[in-house]
Amino acid sequence: MDVKLQMKKACYDVIIKEMQPLLDGQKFVAVEDYFKNEKTAVKVSYDEDRRLFVLSVAQVTDNEVGEFSSIGQWLFEDDQTEKDAIAVGVDFADTLRGNLGIKAEKTAVNVALPVAEKGEEINILALTQRLLATFPQFKEDYKQDVAKNGKFLYMNFFMTRFVPEIKNMLSCAATNKKPLKKLFDMLDEMYVSGDSVTTDAVVAIISAVIYQNEDYKKVVFGYIEEDKHLQTSINEFGSVLKSNKKLQKALIK
Repeated sequence: MDVKLQMKKACYDVIIKEMQPLLDGQKFVAVEDYFKNEKTAVKVSYDEDRRLFVLSVAQVTDNEVGEFSSIGQWLFEDDQTEKDAIAVGVDFADTLRGNLGIKAEKTAVNVALPVAEKGEEINILALTQRLLATFPQFKEDYKQDVAKNGKFLYMNFFMTRFVPEIKNMLSCAATNKKPLKKLFDMLDEMYVSGDSVTTDAVVAIISAVIYQNEDYKKVVFGYIEEDKHLQTSINEFGSVLKSNKKLQKALIK
């Protein structure tokens, strides 16, 4: 099988995996290249010409499937991966849920805050725990997000909650010296000791914070001046971010 086709098939499988709890809950069964229950048929397909994953539904009458029509589309280029496909699956599940008239369950009360065990490798869980300790006003938002998505979409959460707050702190840097130092000492620690996903997240957070703002960059680099490796990573990532509109859309909110 062609490499591109293999990747699209892998991404399709990820999308269906994200949708599977909803499909199972509504008693959809797999039939050829789609799923159906007594009333509705659901299909996920990839439009090669338009580079789109498409979510379509059709009415089922007397076990006969009608004509499919699109209810959701997601641009998906050749360089996107299975990680990107997770977001497609979450979005398609929400879209299908709305199409079926199903109200999302509010289960945030049952979502636990992240707790990293001592001695464990520093990972996204540990970084999230530390950031929520710094910005406790987002603890309930964290619970709501996990309840809504069924998992923690950490990068979107970091960019929409923490990055704006850090920018606010930097806008009054002279009066926020102590909390800023504490924050960037923590981020530096996460970068140095964390796993690869965590270090990438730290670089992405700081890069988004200082994006197109030399004043913020000067202040931030003052707090991490001893970590030349982190500075280099931020500069390199910043160059990519500046020239990559898709990345800008994902990170700059």
